[in-house]
Amino acid sequence: MGHKGGLTAALTALYIRIVHATSRVTRKGRHDALFGEETFAVGFWHGSSFCYYPELQKRGDFIITTKHKRGNLIAAVGRRFGYVPFHMPDESDPDSTLLDIRRLLSTASGKHICYSMDGPLGPYHVPQRFFLTTAWLAKKRVLPVSVTVKHKITLKKRWDKYIIPLPFARIDFTFHDPIEVKKNRFDELIAEIQRVMDE
Repeated sequence: MGHKGGLTAALTALYIRIVHATSRVTRKGRHDALFGEETFAVGFWHGSSFCYYPELQKRGDFIITTKHKRGNLIAAVGRRFGYVPFHMPDESDPDSTLLDIRRLLSTASGKHICYSMDGPLGPYHVPQRFFLTTAWLAKKRVLPVSVTVKHKITLKKRWDKYIIPLPFARIDFTFHDPIEVKKNRFDELIAEIQRVMDE
């Protein structure tokens, strides 16, 4: 990432810190699970990913990005919060074989993997099979996290209805019960995650 990209990442991280320092942030549900011995595939919607960076900062957990310009910015911001960026091939990439994913995930043992479940391009609020495949290969249960924000800007023309919290916002995280991933239940799991997240 060049100088301009580095400056964008620095300013984005600074803004996120200001928002979280001035906002009322609450955490409900299974937040405690993040600090036990088990590690998870922590999933949130792409549109609320801006809110998530401070939640597991300075732990060395992985944040999944894909190989495109926006993914590079996510990786750069993630580094400033202590995450380890994990560049996955796009699902449409012919090189994104299961062997490649296994090789990448071999370094993720003992760490959470944080991932926008409907990213990078949607559809809106539909967990991607690639996310479930990653969790299954990493032998991690999915820990869904939903976010609601009061006092925000919503980019309604974007496919993900991206949320940018404003200073002095109210940000509520709900950490749902972990969900086991089984390869022969992907379609059921997609529906289950949608139901849990949208309640």
